[in-house]
Amino acid sequence: MSERKILIIDDDENVALMLKDYFESQGIVVAVAGFMHEALDIYDEFHPDLIFLDYRMSPYTGKDVLERLKIIGNKAPVIMMSAYKRREGVFEMKNLGAAEYIEKPYNFDEIDSIVEKYINSPA
Repeated sequence: MSERKILIIDDDENVALMLKDYFESQGIVVAVAGFMHEALDIYDEFHPDLIFLDYRMSPYTGKDVLERLKIIGNKAPVIMMSAYKRREGVFEMKNLGAAEYIEKPYNFDEIDSIVEKYINSPA
């Protein structure tokens, strides 16, 4: 199996580092970005297989980042993360190309299922 790579985009450093540590413990290479422009720069160099993107960030939102990723032709599945339970947000993010929408606090069984679905299963 080739190297698996995940990009985490979250302006909450503690959340991003917790996810980074979790994924790295599974042998996944991880890059972390705290804001949109940093994320786009990393994306260009890193070419992730999967992206975890926070819905609520500042000054740019997860929606802004998702729209920009779509413009640049992102092919990696994007998993939107949010502590907010707004179902209309789910519909909007899926229309913009998000593959999944998960809620905080995280259910790591759900995260494992997502990783299995998108980057561990054979092509």
